[in-house]
Amino acid sequence: MKKSSFDVLKTKDFIRFDFSSTMKNIDAVCEQTDQYLRSTISGIEKHLFPIQLVIREGLTNAVRHGNVGDPGKIVRFELSIINKEMIKMMIEDEGKGFDWRGQRNEILDDDQEHGRGIIIMGTYFSSCSYNEKGNILFLEKIITP
Repeated sequence: MKKSSFDVLKTKDFIRFDFSSTMKNIDAVCEQTDQYLRSTISGIEKHLFPIQLVIREGLTNAVRHGNVGDPGKIVRFELSIINKEMIKMMIEDEGKGFDWRGQRNEILDDDQEHGRGIIIMGTYFSSCSYNEKGNILFLEKIITP
């Protein structure tokens, strides 16, 4: 991936960000994605809360856990709009990956502070999966009118 602080590529049905691993950049990605979706899909407003929640969760995991907060490492986020009926997202970090299979099967205690991200993402999105290594997250959400 290209090493730069914040790059954006946008078309009518696709947006991609490559950015340094900082929380400030996550805020910028979320803000620009919100604007992009509002300008691209009529009636998207009712879906924005879960979309933004899942984007922020996935990007935060990539920055904090995948790239371990190293601003020299890049996170890539892609969002595609399919026939204005579905959004597909991909989040990739430069980390070593993680055992997502074990994480999915883990039973969480009520007072546990971490580990709910996969459950949250799976609740709000139609599909949530990872590559074999565990450093690329794939998400899909059906957008109903």
